[in-house]
Amino acid sequence: MLVEFRVYQLDAVFLIEERVLMNHHEAKDLLATILPEDSLNLIKVEVFRLSWEGKGYNIIAEETSYDHDYVRKGGSQLWKELSSALNCSVTKRNFRPLLEEKFESLSNDREVPLEYPSGAISFSSPFYIERTEEEARAYKELLRPGSVVRIKGPRKMGKSSLLSRLVDQADSEGFKVVNIDFMQADSAILTDLDKLLRWVSLQICAQVNLEPKLDDYWNELTGSKLSCSNFLKHYVLPQINQPLLLTINELNLIFDHEDVSRDFLPLLRSWFEESKHNPVMQNLRQVLIYSTEVYVNLDINLSPFNVGLPIELTPFDGEQLSRLASVYGYNWRNDGMAVSPITVMLNTLGGHPYLCQLALYSLASERGLIESPSLAFSELLDKASKPSGLFSSFFQQILQDISANSDALSGFKKLISQPTQELTLIEMYQLERLGVVKVDDGKPKLKNKMLSKYLKDNLSF
Repeated sequence: MLVEFRVYQLDAVFLIEERVLMNHHEAKDLLATILPEDSLNLIKVEVFRLSWEGKGYNIIAEETSYDHDYVRKGGSQLWKELSSALNCSVTKRNFRPLLEEKFESLSNDREVPLEYPSGAISFSSPFYIERTEEEARAYKELLRPGSVVRIKGPRKMGKSSLLSRLVDQADSEGFKVVNIDFMQADSAILTDLDKLLRWVSLQICAQVNLEPKLDDYWNELTGSKLSCSNFLKHYVLPQINQPLLLTINELNLIFDHEDVSRDFLPLLRSWFEESKHNPVMQNLRQVLIYSTEVYVNLDINLSPFNVGLPIELTPFDGEQLSRLASVYGYNWRNDGMAVSPITVMLNTLGGHPYLCQLALYSLASERGLIESPSLAFSELLDKASKPSGLFSSFFQQILQDISANSDALSGFKKLISQPTQELTLIEMYQLERLGVVKVDDGKPKLKNKMLSKYLKDNLSF
């Protein structure tokens, strides 16, 4: 939640009007306190949110890429339902004053207990910083028949939190949802295509409550890929007869197994291509989550990584960090000054969402004992990378991963000794997967000063 201050001058007297700005999920949460949640679809929530910001139907249609008549119809239904629920006439012109008092009283009454940063951030949490544009595009893409959304980002960048919100949106639109996580697969499964496809098929059946009739569709002569496709196309999708969202988390875990990748990844692409002419396959929507670009040599026409909507989770910028700090009660601005905590988080931590969240949580936990939050924050970061410091567990895990990965280790050594030295493709993407570098135009760049120093000090060169 953001607070916007508007200043007006009336006869030399300055009046400050405080307005509360909502993100998509806060808008949905507020509406859900008034209307049945199962009546809230994406267009109603977006009309509500953008109308709250004072935008007309033309602008809403432009920003959401929906048809103008569809936007207006969604708005008309929304105002009618609100009028019935509130027992008064609600229109686009008057809805905000009617609801503002209710929303602000809810905000004022709500305590904000600290939450230790760990795993996906819950829907009701004020500590989730919405990536507004990316999320809006993803929500809209999921509504397209046969769509693919690709979410890329290293660990602890918010992939799980974003995925949970996409799943929630799909569920509210009446989709069946299947979540596949390759972290849960045995190594023997990830290295064998037939076992992997059977494992995925069993996961799908278990999560949509279907009897796993794999033997009715698996044929040794047609091969595992076609068997899996037939199982999906002729059994699963017709049985459920509604859109199915298939999410695959940690897809990058098969990149190291080239033989499996060369068959599995084109299979995902083939499902997307078939949806263009097969109404049954149009009900399949895919969300692929991975931590680095694929480094398996695939024909561009067979790869799933050049179709669909790409979303790359980048570090927080100054504005997002200011919003996050404000949730913790710190009115810090991105003023560019070297001593500003926002500037420190940008320069030292690279804007890493998890590390910044963890630092702010630690600071807020000691709120009653601190005289100068800015000074205390600086002191906290000075000790954060030490063996018992705040970031030690996170940094140690990356240190172990690099030490055990010869490609990542050799790539990091090259960057430290000579930053302009070229890395191999695998070296570069292994470091990107671990969140050590950002790759722009095929060139890697160290992205976190504190992490880089920690690794340099603790790796044996």
